[in-house]
Amino acid sequence: MAVITLSGVTKSFGSVSIIKGVDLSIGDGEFVIFVGPSGSGKSTLLRLIAGLEETSGGHILIDGTDVTDRGPAERALSMVFQSYALYPTKTVRQNMSFGLEVARLPRAEIDRRVDAAAAILKLEPYMARKPRALSGGQRQRVAIGRAIVREPVAFLFDEPLSNLDAALRVDMRVEIAKLHRRLAATMVYVTHDQVEAMTLADKIVVLDGGVIQQVGSPMELYERPANLFVAQFIGSPKMNVLPASADGRAIIVPGGKVRLAAPPPAMIAHLGARPENIVVTPPGQGDIDGRVDVVERLGSDTFAYVTVPDAGVLTVRIVGNDVGIAIDQPVGLAFDTQRLHLFDTRGQAVPAAAA
Repeated sequence: MAVITLSGVTKSFGSVSIIKGVDLSIGDGEFVIFVGPSGSGKSTLLRLIAGLEETSGGHILIDGTDVTDRGPAERALSMVFQSYALYPTKTVRQNMSFGLEVARLPRAEIDRRVDAAAAILKLEPYMARKPRALSGGQRQRVAIGRAIVREPVAFLFDEPLSNLDAALRVDMRVEIAKLHRRLAATMVYVTHDQVEAMTLADKIVVLDGGVIQQVGSPMELYERPANLFVAQFIGSPKMNVLPASADGRAIIVPGGKVRLAAPPPAMIAHLGARPENIVVTPPGQGDIDGRVDVVERLGSDTFAYVTVPDAGVLTVRIVGNDVGIAIDQPVGLAFDTQRLHLFDTRGQAVPAAAA
């Protein structure tokens, strides 16, 4: 297993700066996930760690050894790609053993590693099949098995589940979580999928424009976002954000005010509220009023999309199948004042102690 350290890492393509001075420590056995919008630099950063791209500046260390100038083969890492990258003419066993054969390992050692990986991934019934005879989930397991047999110091995953349908994604997500627990391996994983990040990661790294916006556990990022970008990127549906200003012991928002037990900080410019932290009330009995535009009933939850004048559409999560809410219904909205998020004019979170 490995500790991976990035110090002042930059990457530019010509005059375009993609990674802008990243400092990051990935602990031994940690499952770290890079998330961010398209173009944020998350896949580029993973490729820099793998050695598939050269850094423009800074250093990459693995277990204290500077590997910045070393190629992929010298870093003892294994990478799993979203395209599987399997040889179509080779069987599952041949795909998993090929890299070891190229490295000229003894046949007995190759068979030991392949059989062990096949047992972990439950691939034994498919070892004689070729990729065309496998499902998408089975192909991805073969790709992971090929990475396991190399016995790397760390695993790198580049959106490995993006080619799978929704049901298979859930199954493979569970398999990867179990694999991490079993191997206790350092894993670095890139995804655009919120659910994958929140359920798999020990630590999430949120990137935007080649800059780390925040690093923390999934619940740290969800409950204590450092800025407006993280607040609205982490969580699905995303956080509701309204323009706001302080007024005595209240916060003025479009259409009303939210009364607090203590005065809010004067520098606030935005109020944020998660969908589950807003309660639907009769009109005039909440903090603001609006009208229901859309209702989504998912069985376990109901989502109401409420238009508030000058604030836009706010999303409200209601536990269960609420049959008492309907399209075009006028409603009040009450905010849970213990779970509000406040941000200043720069979009930075106002510390909870100040609020």
